Amino acid sequence: MKQFLALAALALLAACATATPSSPPPPAGAVGIPSEPLDLGDWRNTTAPQTLAAFERNVSSRYGAGLVVNAVAADLRAQDFNCGPPGRSPDGRGAPPAQVCRRTVTASNCTHTWQVHVFDEASDGRVARARGIYDRRCGGDGLLGGPG
Repeated sequence: MKQFLALAALALLAACATATPSSPPPPAGAVGIPSEPLDLGDWRNTTAPQTLAAFERNVSSRYGAGLVVNAVAADLRAQDFNCGPPGRSPDGRGAPPAQVCRRTVTASNCTHTWQVHVFDEASDGRVARARGIYDRRCGGDGLLGGPG
């Protein structure tokens, strides 16, 4: 009889216990934003195309699909980027980015500009993709170090 009462008490206790709610899974493809700064590439020692390629890789791996657009913009602002909407109306060539973040540094007679375009194609406040852009102008140079 004692075993029956103990078993009944355990069953009653299990029935009364509430399941702990689990947090919803992160959106597919979402990863946390790393705490270390965004790597701008070796812009002081490499060519503009090499810096661009490295920056593109770093941006796409850091800001994966599913992250919150505002969190990405906040992370970039914390790294001296200025962020805001694109500032122009769509020109029919595809969806404009939700945020354009830009950082400019002048060093050794050159102006270095990094941009991150953050796209929210579903208009749900989540990153669909992020694109890194880099440009270097030195003296009379033009885009990517070419003639002006």
